[in-house]
Amino acid sequence: MNELATTFLETYAAGGEPEGGWTYGKALQQARLDYTPDSLKRLDALLSQIRERARPTRAQLDTVPGRNFESLIVFYLMEFARRVSHAQLQWHDLDSARRALPPGVVLDDSPANRLVVDAPANAAVFRPLEWLEARLLGEDAVMAPANYVASVLSQLGHDGPPIWFTTMFTIGRLGSWNMMMAADGQGVWPALVTGKAPTSLRPLERIDLKQAVAHCFHLLEDNPDDEAWQVASYPGYAEHAGEKVDAVIVMGASYGPQPARLAVAFPFRPARGDRPLVILQPSLVETNLPIEVVGKLSGALERGIRHFGWAVAGSWDEHYQA
Repeated sequence: MNELATTFLETYAAGGEPEGGWTYGKALQQARLDYTPDSLKRLDALLSQIRERARPTRAQLDTVPGRNFESLIVFYLMEFARRVSHAQLQWHDLDSARRALPPGVVLDDSPANRLVVDAPANAAVFRPLEWLEARLLGEDAVMAPANYVASVLSQLGHDGPPIWFTTMFTIGRLGSWNMMMAADGQGVWPALVTGKAPTSLRPLERIDLKQAVAHCFHLLEDNPDDEAWQVASYPGYAEHAGEKVDAVIVMGASYGPQPARLAVAFPFRPARGDRPLVILQPSLVETNLPIEVVGKLSGALERGIRHFGWAVAGSWDEHYQA
């Protein structure tokens, strides 16, 4: 569904239409959805005209062009919020949402649940079609697009800047990835994840280890590529129960008006003979944030660890020793 969202937004930006087209295509292009604040005002005017003049019906919205139109609008609004917040947003259809979301999230078969957005780092779920269909079909006044985006940003930022949660979530994902590699006998090598490619876990070139680690520090400290955030890992050591043990150190940095620096150690005992690798309790090594804030971020770290699905060597839980 993330790929579908990207395809729709790129197709619109290029002046095209998806297979089956979308209702109100000419008016959509005139709205110039270009991620500026004024575009939300133009979208508000478009939706008002559609509601008052075209008066769409449930049946019209359930056609292929109608669904495509609705999809584009909600894809755009959530992408607008993502660009502002740097939150990680994942689109789901109803079936995949039921599989991916926590058991406590109950979704019925209503059309409003055809597209669901998960913000795993922030433990938030959004159903933007519910807002859009109320705007198009409802009789009561519904908040404007700018206000809807503001409500999404408010929920994402309830416990602190969303970019902090994204950074800590990615620390968890990269730490879990490193543990998978180590458990599979592939060893630990410096790796990087950036805001411009948040789903790509990229090992650095296998040259000199010291140079690779130094390059990680350079990237996070100097940010030469002007990333919104980035996370890097390298092999090291940590103290666990008074003992020096092997560890993967995962560093995260976010930039902007409220920069964050975080480093988490993922200690482990390497496999020995018939004994598999044992993952020990991760621990905070360094941060510039108050400890009470870090406490709120701990949930994002745990969700990031669990979010990464191991492709080999079992799972995190099979190797973890509490």
